[in-house]
Amino acid sequence: MIKIEICCSSIESALTAQAYGASRIELCSEIFLGGITPSIGLIESCKKEIKIPIRVLIRPRAGDFNYSDTEIKVIINDLIRLKDLGVEGVVIGISDGKGSIPLSKLEKILNIIDGKMNLTYHKAFDFLKKPFQDLKTLVEFGFDTILTSGGRKTAEEGINFINKLRNAANGDISIMPGGGINSVNFKNFFIHNYEWIHLSAKKQTNLNYKKNMQIEFIEQPVYTIDTDVLQKIKNQNNL
Repeated sequence: MIKIEICCSSIESALTAQAYGASRIELCSEIFLGGITPSIGLIESCKKEIKIPIRVLIRPRAGDFNYSDTEIKVIINDLIRLKDLGVEGVVIGISDGKGSIPLSKLEKILNIIDGKMNLTYHKAFDFLKKPFQDLKTLVEFGFDTILTSGGRKTAEEGINFINKLRNAANGDISIMPGGGINSVNFKNFFIHNYEWIHLSAKKQTNLNYKKNMQIEFIEQPVYTIDTDVLQKIKNQNNL
């Protein structure tokens, strides 16, 4: 049986994911932006209500993963607060403009974590130019998971490369496919016997909003969990 990590951006979606058999939550805000760091209030609420492990996304803004020194300070400040909350782990990823991991910046981040939280390197990995070399670097830095779509738009498209990464990892780090996984293509990952997969199973709830010219941002998408998708995956996963 594959363990499933669900990306959630609200306490309601986290509770739903837990009820439908998720093994872990990746907690974030603003899924439509690819996810950014959630609020302390959301993290604390989930810590009180959710029994399964929670990994918190640390991403100070939308866009690329080439963070300035001041943005690294923001990341560090978030991590200091998270250590006090006792979350199971964090999801982070940084890369420079050349497709490399800026090691000095990563070291500053990891010095703050100090081994107190588990580590996932997120899909910034798909922008790295030397993934097999960087995989070894992440193992040396203490990461236990890499989230990847194999450098493609979806994990289904990148599955051959993801398989190569898993072979190269040789059990030293978990290679977790993520990106566009749903109840239709889940079987493609099930047959490859992955330990973990990552998905959002998101469903937009505000499709019927009327246009508001005075407050345009009110039309930004709001997502919840599509329970039909999770139930179908759960049924396949329990075969």
